Amino acid sequence: MNLSLPNTLLAVACFVAMGNAFADCAADYTVQDTQRFYSEAQQLERAGKVRGALAKYVVAQGYTCDANPVEADAAKHAAALALALATAAEKKGDFQDAFDLYDAGGHYAAADRALMSLVRANPDDPSLFTKAREVLEYRALPAFSNNNKIRLAVTGAYRPDPKNLAEVFAMPATGVQRALQKETAILSEQYLHDRVQLTQSVPDDPTDAGAMQKAMLAQQNFAQKYSTDPLRASRDALDLAYRWSVASNDQAFSRKASQQLTDRRGLRASTLAQKFGGAPSLLEAAIDYYSGEGVDQADNAARVPPLKAQALRLGDAAMAAKRYTLAINYYAVADADAKAQAARDEQQRVAMARMQPSIDQMKKQAEALQKQYSDPAKVQAMRDEARAMQARFRQQQLGNAKNGEKKVDELERELGL
Repeated sequence: MNLSLPNTLLAVACFVAMGNAFADCAADYTVQDTQRFYSEAQQLERAGKVRGALAKYVVAQGYTCDANPVEADAAKHAAALALALATAAEKKGDFQDAFDLYDAGGHYAAADRALMSLVRANPDDPSLFTKAREVLEYRALPAFSNNNKIRLAVTGAYRPDPKNLAEVFAMPATGVQRALQKETAILSEQYLHDRVQLTQSVPDDPTDAGAMQKAMLAQQNFAQKYSTDPLRASRDALDLAYRWSVASNDQAFSRKASQQLTDRRGLRASTLAQKFGGAPSLLEAAIDYYSGEGVDQADNAARVPPLKAQALRLGDAAMAAKRYTLAINYYAVADADAKAQAARDEQQRVAMARMQPSIDQMKKQAEALQKQYSDPAKVQAMRDEARAMQARFRQQQLGNAKNGEKKVDELERELGL
């Protein structure tokens, strides 16, 4: 989001210049610059390049050390061009463009209207709220009117509507509560139960083709039922609530909202650990709740180790039960790399032992074939049989051709040809 504030630069220049009457002038442009900008703007306007002309008329109003001779005329042209463009943009629902254009033309009441429409259309954008607050707070300063006398003389008196600023100031609290309510509705225990069941159903024998196919089908059904990850959406909603909490200038509100988020993250993590530890991925998700935006690092350091210790215990239990895939995933959550590798090695050893009878049978068949084809007499007999079959096939083709010719001759005789 890019809210333009062309007057802010003018205000800063004015403050610098007024701060020390004896200091060098801190203007951005010379009188010759603004006159050139004004001339270029007129050329663009005559050529029908309205937006380019508007941009040039705006910079032609720039602050200069000596009186700017084209400022008033540039303001008049800018106001006329901006009004038509901004009105069209607002009708199309492009409130960002409408705000920029109204603001460039000095139509500040209309710009505020477009700004509020933009903010209301994006209720979950804290950065947009921050920009809107900055704009409206600046408009309420006496310096704003002083720095825009020429523009206001063209477009008319302007007084910011206090209701707009009050509405904007209320947005962080509303944003936090809306994000928390959304997060509550996202996560369901049914999803967590289904995820545990899916995890527990994964077979440990990769050689069991039927079980592996069944597991793949279960995974596909799960993905179709839950097209998005509710846990990820839950954490995203909490991160959004955090961004709203720090967007406000109200420190008391920010502290209260921060505590709400800490409590909610702790609740989600403890629920996953206590009720749904049967899936390693859910223990990992519990840890992820302590790595979101704004999480206190000291709190994170205290809460994460017990979850990793739980994953390690469950990994050992799965290993004892010969649930190797489950054990490997638990060890991954616990960062127990050596144990995870040991589980993989054992799983591979067991799989090879189960496959050994089939391997032995295949070896026997290969040896029998090798023995068969290593006997010269048998090889020669197979070659002779192949040649005989080839000869019979050619003889059959020749006989078919002769029969075909005979049939053609008989047909010609019958037709008197």
